[in-house]
Amino acid sequence: MQLQYEIDKKAIGKRLQSERHKNGHTQESLSEAMGITSKYLSKVENGASAPSLPFVIKFSEITGSDLNYLLRGMYPKGESTAMLVREPAPIYELSAGLSKKSRKICSEVMTKIIEVLEENKV
Repeated sequence: MQLQYEIDKKAIGKRLQSERHKNGHTQESLSEAMGITSKYLSKVENGASAPSLPFVIKFSEITGSDLNYLLRGMYPKGESTAMLVREPAPIYELSAGLSKKSRKICSEVMTKIIEVLEENKV
């Protein structure tokens, strides 16, 4: 059985753009942190290209945005939007001078730290 699901590229793009702005990123700074071109990010934000799931996950990790909100425009039941807004991880702001490999390592470390903090409800 194949699942049919329509992706609203324009709506997702608008939410991505809005979250990028909330977190103080330019297209250039975010595309660099994600390891993609700013041209591709622009196409996704304008709805010309559908983002892949890895793209949205990486975006979420960098901006602290909720995946459910980015993909579906909805917050999890029982959670207010205030609970889902986070400050951008400082490592991404400081990583501009790092190599791509170093940024990847920093991203993996930050992801693990966030997992541990969330598991321990810190």
